[in-house]
Formats: sequence, C-alpha cells, structure tokens
Amino acid sequence: MRYLTSVLLIIISFTISAGSSNFNYLSGQAAFSDMVDQVLITAMDQIDNRIYAVGEFGIIIYSDDFGENWLQAESVPFTNTLTDISCISINRCWATGHDATILQTSDAGKTWQKQYEDIGYDAPLLSIHMYPSGEGIALGAFALSLRTTDFGKSWGYMFIDDDDFQPHLNYAYGDSQAWRKSSANEAYAVGEIGKYYISDDKGLNWLVVSTGYEGSYWSGIKVDEGKSLLLGMSGNLTLISRYGPEDIIPDDKFTSIACYEAGYFKDDCKLFAFDNIYIGTKNSLTNAIMMDDGRIAISGNGGSVTVVDLYRKKTVETCVRSDRLSNTSIVYLGGEEFLLAGEDGFRIHNMKECYNNFTSSSNNSQDTYYSVDLNMVQFF
Repeated sequence: MRYLTSVLLIIISFTISAGSSNFNYLSGQAAFSDMVDQVLITAMDQIDNRIYAVGEFGIIIYSDDFGENWLQAESVPFTNTLTDISCISINRCWATGHDATILQTSDAGKTWQKQYEDIGYDAPLLSIHMYPSGEGIALGAFALSLRTTDFGKSWGYMFIDDDDFQPHLNYAYGDSQAWRKSSANEAYAVGEIGKYYISDDKGLNWLVVSTGYEGSYWSGIKVDEGKSLLLGMSGNLTLISRYGPEDIIPDDKFTSIACYEAGYFKDDCKLFAFDNIYIGTKNSLTNAIMMDDGRIAISGNGGSVTVVDLYRKKTVETCVRSDRLSNTSIVYLGGEEFLLAGEDGFRIHNMKECYNNFTSSSNNSQDTYYSVDLNMVQFF
C-alpha cells in the first residue's frame, strides 16, 4: 500500500508540475500539451505549405506557417513513440510507431485511427512510404516489412530479403521529384549491415544491393536518375550510381551486381558503383531533402547540418551547431534556411549564419564549419 501511495503521489506531482499537460493515463490517447513542440520529434513530412511532425508519447502536430506555430492532433489512439510519417496530400497521411503500429488520418491531421497493430511483435515499424495510387510500404526492426494496395485498409507481409540475420530496415523512400516518369513506381529502402534495396514496382519485387559498407544506413534520398545518396553512421555518406551495360566504369570504383529473382523482373540484373563521400565530421546522418537548386541538405546527430553540392561547386559543407542537439529530420525553408527537428523539438538553422559565426573574430559562438572539396574526386 505504501508503494502504491508513493507511486500515485509521484504521478500527481509530475502532472501538476507539467502545467497544462495532459498525459491521458490509461486512456490510450496520446499526451496533450501546450509545450508539445519541445518534445523529441522523430520525423517530419512537408506537403504543400503544411509540415507534419511526429514524436514521443504518440504526439502528432502540424504547422501551416513553416514551423512558427503548431497545432496538435485532437485524437491519436497511441501513447508510445511514433517513428515516421508519409503524406500523399494535406488530408491523407500515415504514421508508424512502436508495437508495429500504423496510424492514418483523412481529415488533415485532426483525428487519427489505427490501421495496423501487432503488440505481440514487441518491435517498432521504423518507416513508411505511401503512393497517391494507394500502394504503400512500411518497414521496421528485424526485417519486418508490410505492403498495402488499398490505402492501408489492409496490410500484408512483404518479402524483401532472405538474410538470416534479419537486419533492421531503417528507412523507406521514393522519388521526391514528381516530374520524373520513374517516380510513380520506384521504391528504395536502407538498413543495417549496409543493406540497400530497390523496387521498380512499388515494393512488389526487390533488388538486394551489396554496398560494401558494414555499418547501418539510417536514411537515403534519390538525387538523380539512377543515383541515390545513402546516409550512414559516423558521417558515412555513400553515392550509389546505376550503370548501363555500355557504360564505362572507372577502375577505382567498388561495384555490385544485383538481380531480381522472382516476379515480373526475373533475370533482370543491374550494375551499381559506389563513392564514399567524407563530410568532415563523424556525426551520424539522419534525414535528407532536396533544395530548389539541386543541392541536398542533410540533418545529423550532435547538431550537424550538411549541404552537398554534387554538380556545380562539388562541395560538402557541414555546420556543427553550438547547441549540439541531435537532429532527426529537416525541411527546406528557402535560401540557406532550414527547419530542424529532433531533440528538444524544433529550431531554425541558417548555413550562412553558421559560417559567419565560425569565421568571425568578434563572435564567441561555438558553431563549427567544415568544407570538403569534391573536385579532386571523379564521381561521374
């Protein structure tokens, strides 16, 4: 009885100290707070002028003014950590989380419903990618992989890899450049032990590509036809390029051949080559977005933000912010400015300000700036 009383006192006192927070104990609903933009945010997705964000305690919020103000979803039947979000319109989004859970909204984020849950699996779904046509894939720990063809009304198991190790599948993505004809059907995924996966039919069949990297890839982004950047641990950044049968590949490149073994693409093989890019720091990389001018901006742990220019200046510029807060995701705001999310919520970042802080003799900021010249390396 004393133990129970002590626990109740702790809960009451914590609730009081949290001000207007409502942790919705035993209700099955996400925590609600007017300080919701200061919790751990795990992922963001931008659709038109709306930014959605998900995080711990089942929190889902959205902003229509580029992160200045946030509204919290009115009803989310989930209390654990959400891991990723994918939207096909302002009205329709899906989110993944622990207990192999998938949530969806069809009213612009106000209310959410569970589409899938497997509490007995005791592991999270880590990423989701949905297509406007209704197909979608959701990936997670221990090679858990699901696929839908009806906007998530039903989810079935999907085969990606027969690796006995059952590596975690950390991130799924498509082609963010909708004007490309290929964007309608392509799917990509990355995971543990350097695994990289490609599908040409929205996840029905998969190529398993050996990258030669033994660490984990946390994320990836398609940067051009046949080219992706894979984001890894300790600042490891890999450019993967697909080569045709008549293309000449430089002798110094690591190459890999991957072949479909079933389905429509049986006996179809593809050749890939890899370049490892040094970003100047050992901060792990977490998320990437395409800027208006074709550069790629990348968020990272320990306060790092990286901008990669593969085609014009061929440079990699990295700012390690003085706050050293880990960033899980990034949204481009225009110019050299970004919205970062992660540890302690959100912050606005400007690459020029970071550079000026680093080079100024009259500024005591602890921002650090690195620049790597890629012109010495033949990538293409």
